[in-house]
Amino acid sequence: MIPVKVQCGCGQKYAFDVEPVGGRMPSPVACPVCAADGTGAANEIIARSLAASTPIAAAYAPRLTMPVAAPALSTNSDEEPEMRRPTSALKDLAGLPEGEKWKWWYFVLAGICIGGYSIWQAYNQHRIKPLGELFFAVLCIAIGIWDFQHKRGKKAAGG
Repeated sequence: MIPVKVQCGCGQKYAFDVEPVGGRMPSPVACPVCAADGTGAANEIIARSLAASTPIAAAYAPRLTMPVAAPALSTNSDEEPEMRRPTSALKDLAGLPEGEKWKWWYFVLAGICIGGYSIWQAYNQHRIKPLGELFFAVLCIAIGIWDFQHKRGKKAAGG
């Protein structure tokens, strides 16, 4: 049963409990004072009530996962089977060489922009709350610097 409270155009308020059929009123409803049709308003209230109860059910819905395929084994019969090295999905899909992936400076630039924007927001709003975004900005800059050092180390090692 869903409680329905309707206010008519004449100002009269009336309420009743109903068991909706197909998410709608099972029969027409009329104002007890002026006899105006209140079915449309009741249907809207029922729809809002049903929509409000749906996210709770969706939160407890079971999650489906995709099965993960086992890596392919080598077909050499004289050796022990060994795992083949998986290839990068980005390299396969985009056809880009290894060096054309995200550059280190993308992260540094994003961190500087995010940091500058959060400082500007804090100054403009006279509040300290926007400065919480500085953590994210510093994290982006740190990732960029780490990536730069990592790629520079690979280049110096010759590979």
